[in-house]
This record gives sequence, C-alpha cells and structure tokens, in this order.
Amino acid sequence: MNTKSIALIGLLWLSALLAFGQRDIEPRLLFSDTASFNFTGEWQYLTTDIFLLNGDKFSTLINELDFARVEPKKKRRKKLGVEEEQLEYLFITASLKNVKFFGDNDISYPLYNFQISRDKDSKYQTFVSDNIDYVRIIDNLPLYSARDYIDAEIRVRAITNNDRDQMLALVASQLKNLSKITTPTDAVMSIIGEFGNFIEANTKKKEYRFSSTIRLFEQKNFDTRLHSIRLYLLTTANTPAVEFSGVPLRQFLDTVTNGRVNRNQLRELIGIRSYPVIVVANYKSLYRTEQISGDEVTFANIEKRKLKVENDFRQGLINAETYRQEKDLLNFLNIFAQLKNHLDIYSLNYRTGNNDAISVSLFRVMQYYRQLQKAYEEMKYKYRGNNTFSTVFNREYESILGFASLYMDNDHNLKSTKNLVNTLVRLEADPKVLNADLEKYIADLRFSDIFKPELMSQNLEGQIIANHLSRLEEQLFKGTFEAEIERVRKAEANPKNKTITDNLLRLAKSTSCSLCRERSLGAVTEFTQRLDAYYLKVELQRYDSIATALQPWVFNRIELIQLMQQNFKHLYPDNANLESARFLNGKISEIERDVFNIRDFLKIDLSGKDLSMVKNFNEKLLAIQRQADANIDLICKLRPELCSRQQVAAQGMKYTELSNLFTRSDSVARQTEVFYSIFLFQLNRLARVPETSKNDELRIETERLAHQLDELKVAISLLDGKNITQETYSKLVKQVNQQVKDISDKLVALNEKVSLSSNP
Repeated sequence: MNTKSIALIGLLWLSALLAFGQRDIEPRLLFSDTASFNFTGEWQYLTTDIFLLNGDKFSTLINELDFARVEPKKKRRKKLGVEEEQLEYLFITASLKNVKFFGDNDISYPLYNFQISRDKDSKYQTFVSDNIDYVRIIDNLPLYSARDYIDAEIRVRAITNNDRDQMLALVASQLKNLSKITTPTDAVMSIIGEFGNFIEANTKKKEYRFSSTIRLFEQKNFDTRLHSIRLYLLTTANTPAVEFSGVPLRQFLDTVTNGRVNRNQLRELIGIRSYPVIVVANYKSLYRTEQISGDEVTFANIEKRKLKVENDFRQGLINAETYRQEKDLLNFLNIFAQLKNHLDIYSLNYRTGNNDAISVSLFRVMQYYRQLQKAYEEMKYKYRGNNTFSTVFNREYESILGFASLYMDNDHNLKSTKNLVNTLVRLEADPKVLNADLEKYIADLRFSDIFKPELMSQNLEGQIIANHLSRLEEQLFKGTFEAEIERVRKAEANPKNKTITDNLLRLAKSTSCSLCRERSLGAVTEFTQRLDAYYLKVELQRYDSIATALQPWVFNRIELIQLMQQNFKHLYPDNANLESARFLNGKISEIERDVFNIRDFLKIDLSGKDLSMVKNFNEKLLAIQRQADANIDLICKLRPELCSRQQVAAQGMKYTELSNLFTRSDSVARQTEVFYSIFLFQLNRLARVPETSKNDELRIETERLAHQLDELKVAISLLDGKNITQETYSKLVKQVNQQVKDISDKLVALNEKVSLSSNP
C-alpha cells in the first residue's frame, strides 16, 4: 500500500473518531438554585422528580450531531464501518450521587430509551411526545442517605446498532452494585425489576420509560415543600446559543409554599421551546409522627407503635432526634392509657355507688391527670427551642391533652378533679396568687376533701395540696377576714352593735376557705355569747323589776280569791251544781292556780340559767299575770257581787286560813311544773324553726327532748301523789332535779345548733 492510500485511510479513521466523539448529547446546566426557606432538621426526607420538556425537539437535536451528517460514497464497492452504522436509540440515564442507601457506589439507571428512525429524506427522527409526565426517581428518602439534595447527573446518548453493549454494560454494572447489598429492601428489588423492564423493552425494540421509585418510608402524612431546582438544556457542539433568564424560576422558588411542581408551570417559567430541557426538582418533606386519637390509645397499640419506632430507627428511616422524641411520646401515651384505665374504674364504682371506692378511684384519676400535665410541661422544657418538637411533636401532646380534658368533663366529680389538677399544676409552676384569685384557687383545691384522709396523708399529691391550701387560706384570711374579725372582737356587746357580725357571717358563708370560716364563726360565737351575757343581765334586771311588782299583786289577788270563794258560798249555797255556778267556780280555780303559780315562780333562783330560759321565764310570769287578771275581770263583769266585800260577813280572816291558801300539796312538784312549762315553750319554739324540720339531726334531737319532757311530766304527777313513802319521795325529788338539769343542758345545745344552721 502506498503512502497516499495510507494517508487517506488514516484521514477517514480520524473523521470517524471525531464523529464518534461528537455524537453524545451534552446536558448543559442553565440554572441551579435553592429556596430561601429555612429547612430545619425535621425536614429529613428527600424526593426527586425529573421532568422532560420539549421532547418533540429531539429530532432537531440528533440531526445536529456530526454523526448524522456523514454521507456514504456512491462509487465505492465497500462501505467503511463508520458509514455502515445507524442511530437506533436515544438513551437518557440518571446517575445519583451521595445516596448511601446503595452503599459506597453511585447508582445509575435508565430514565428513557427512545427509538430513532429515518424519514423520507434520510434524516433521523424520533417520535417523543411533549406531554411526558415527570419521573420520580426518589420518594421520601431519609436524609441519612443523602446530603441536602439529590445530585442527579443526567447523560443523554445516541446509541447506534454497534453500541448496544453500552446499555447492557450499564445494566450489568448496576446489578453488580445492587448485589452487594446484604439486606435488600422492597425499594432495591423494585430497581432490579426496573432493569428487567429495560432489557425486555430493548430486546423487543420498544420505547422505555422509568416507572419505579426508590421509596423507603411508606407514611403518607408528610408535609412536602420544593427545596431546589436544576435545569439542563440538552445540546450538541453545533447547537446555537439559547437565550434564558433564571429570574422567574428564582422568584418561583421563593414564593411557592408546598405541594408539587407541574410541567405546565415549569414550561411557562423556563420559556425555552426550541430544544429539549430536563428539570430536576428536589423536594424536602417534614416528618410527621403517626397521629392517634384518644380512643385508640391502649396498651396494645402503644406496644405496636413502640415496635414500629424501633424498627424504623434500626432501618435508618428516622434519625436519632426523631427516635428520641418518639420514645418520649410513647411514655406520655402510656400515662394517658393509665388515666383512661382509672377513668373506667371510677365509672364502674360510680355506677355501683361505693363511696369509698369512688374516693380511691377519683384520687388515682387525679394522680394520673396531674402526671400527664406535668409530663407535657417537662417535655416543653426539655425541648425548648427544638424545631422538631415545636413543629412535629407538640401538636400530638396537645391533641392527647385535649382528649384527656374531654374525658374529664363526663360528670361533676371529674370536672372538679380536672379543675383541682389544673390549679395544682399552675401553683407548682408559680406559687404566687393574686388576692382576687384566691377564692377560686381555694375552691378548686377544696374538692380534695372528697378524698379519703389516709390517701391525702400518704401520697405526695395529697401533701402538696394540703401545703398549698394552708398557705393560700392563710393569705386569704389575712387579706379579707382578719380585719373584719378584729373589728367584731373589739366591738362592745350591746343592741347598737347587734348587726356587726352580719358582714362576717356573709363572708364565712360564701367562702371555701375552711380556716377563714372556722375563725369567723368563732369570732361570731364569741360576740354572740357576749351579747347574750348583756341581754341576760338586762333580763335578770327585768326579772327583779317584775318580781318586785308581783309581790303585792300576789297578796292582793289571794285576798280577792278568798273574797270570791266566800261570796260564791253565799250566792250558791245549795245550787253549786248549776252549770253557771260550775263555770264561775272553774274560773275562780284558774285564777287561784295562776296566782299560786306566780307565787311559786317567784321563789325560783335564776342564777346560772341561760338567756333564753330567763327571758322565757319573764314572759311566762307576765303572761300568767295577764291571764289571771283577765279571768278576774271576766268574773267581776259576769257577777259583780262575787267581787263585792258587802256580801261577806264582817269577820276577820284567820291567819291559819290565809296560810292554808299558800300551801300546796308539794312545793317541789310546783317548781318543777314551772320548769316543765318553760321547757315546753322553748321546745315548741325551736320545733317551729324551718331549719329544724329540714335537718334530720335537729329533728331527731327535738323528738328525743319531747320524750324526756313527757317523762318529766309523769314524775311531777308522782310527786303530787298522796300515798307515797318518804323514801320514794326523796328518790323522785333527786330524779326530777337531774331530769331538769339534763333537759336544760340539751335545750341550750339544741338552741346553738339551730342558730348555726340558720347562719351557716
């Protein structure tokens, strides 16, 4: 072969090599930027979509390749190898960088494989639609597997009939890489299946599009936001310059909030129509913990959730921070499940009406509801400033607390328990309470009186409640009650100040403060006793005045009784059985009884008797006096001659006869009769008070006193008997005196109870 021929062959091979070097399509990076949104650590999942725009312009692109312009020599018998090659496929691949999920090797796999043919003018053409949807190559890949975004390197190659081994070599290398994964997941197996689809389509010379996705996390409750965009213009060495402005895309990145980008948006923002464009859109997703309603929180479901969290962390689907907070949330849910369990126990005890069991179960409900609130406060403090807690987990804590609050509204006991716990938690956070809020705080805490004392004393919660109550009640007492109590104590006990305790009683009645009520009622009782002492002194003085006035009255009425009896004998010597005579004689006997009763009353020593007895005694004396005078007036009007001294023979009354009038069968019986009348008057007055009939305890005590009065009446009748021995008489006197003392003491105590019941 001569030198000229060798030179010609060398030139042809050089041309072929140059042509081969120019047949790759270059993805030129036109735009790459990241959204200005601050993607904090909880945005820990990545998704990557690839869009192919202007797919119908691939024909223009491949005809710009130098390979496409090589024409065959017409007069040569044998074509060179380069001239015999034909373009068959347009092969587009994506190589993923930094995806540690696949080990140390980067993964490359096919996106599209389009067939190439020739038209009637022998130009290359490919029928690619411009409406191809996006390809999702990564879906919610955990951040531990990649850096801030997926770096997808796009390669576009024009494959000839002699280059098919390149595609098979790609598949073979990737399958070898995947085989090194010791524990393949569903995502890995789906990629292997996708390579099978590619080989099948290539064998049958069909168009191929990527249809699988690397998806490791199957949860659907993600918040997704556009993170970054990369724009590639597919060109050749012969492609003219294309005008492009990235400003619209930049503004779009800063304004889009969530959701996905669609091809129509990108088409309008990019504005390139003459050449194919590939857009790589990266998204970040916010981790959302699995939501659960209050009714779904059971110990079994908590255990299932715990196993899932452990598996997700072990497989690398959640990071260490998320795992730690999921564990804390599980502990919180366990407390909530305990609360629900004790709520069920309380409901059962409430239906059965077991008061002791209700008290115990309510106390346990209080304990766990407090633990729930305290646990939430601890989590807020522990994760203060933590974005994952504030954006992901905090709402779950608040949701569970909301369900707990709803459960605690089922009846009045649970509502009061909830108020108690809410107040207790606020006090533990800040012990200072404004004076205006003291009554509410104390009222909420006082519901703890329903709990059994041993529970309060043996448990921490009970001791905390008691300490806060003691402190708050002392604060309320000093701020509201102390000055008023001091004013009552310093007030002089007299009728002018008898209403001075009204305001203190009103305060004591309306407060939930046990200490304040106790001290207020003590001050009121002390003032009432001083006022009673004042009134007792007045009544004793009044008694002295009444007794002084009644002494001559008794003597005069005895003389008048004697006159009436003597005149009656003269007027009715033989007609004493007449109805009119019996009526007059009965009235004279009533006058005699009343006058002699007053005479005996005046002998009673009132020293040491209480106010009500002295006052009733005075009223009784005056009432008997009025009754006796009324009967005297009646007799003197009906038969004036009975009251006239002219009807009586002029003879002096013997001293012994007058003495006999003052002598009764038994003076002890008459004095006891006086007490009986006073006691009966007091008891009837107390029985008419409305509070006595409403209060079972007061009503029962009233009935017992009435029975004791009946026994006293029987004893009086026995003392009046004529045929009793001296020994029996002495025993009766001792018994009657003891009965009078017992009844008097009980009436005083009953009177105080009725007064307290009327002014609680």
